[in-house]
Amino acid sequence: MLLQGHYQNAYVTHDLDRAMELVRKRYGLKDYIVFEPDMVLKTPAGDKPSKVRAALGWSGGLQIELIEPVGGFLDHYLPYLPKDRSDPTPRFHHIALRRDDIDAMRVEIDRLGLPLAFEGEVPGLVYIYLDARESLGHYLEYIWATAEGWEMVGWPKGRPVF
Repeated sequence: MLLQGHYQNAYVTHDLDRAMELVRKRYGLKDYIVFEPDMVLKTPAGDKPSKVRAALGWSGGLQIELIEPVGGFLDHYLPYLPKDRSDPTPRFHHIALRRDDIDAMRVEIDRLGLPLAFEGEVPGLVYIYLDARESLGHYLEYIWATAEGWEMVGWPKGRPVF
């Protein structure tokens, strides 16, 4: 399947509120789902706490995720941020790929042979970040979720799954 199921482009920012306003003004994206998860990420070096503020918005069939790193383990976000901390401009970080079979997703991930950056879960949703910077210049996020998990992230009613 590889890049099939691409539904999200994700960006990091120093200031989530200002980034949402920039994207709203320029591109008309509004009606964000905002959340501030306290996560425990499973990394190759062990479990690490991480906190972000994130916003999800849909433009047709494409979800835009804006992420403000807040605390804990943030190593995978920091290199993408502007040097100037007062600059809220979102910077591209990763794409997300939807998968509906968690076991097949893990087999596909193993077959790709990309380094694991981290993985985590929230109720009804598992996410796995792979380091594809060597071949694509960014991370890949694989996501499996229950029907309730997809509803939680605002999957548009009637949007086909590719």
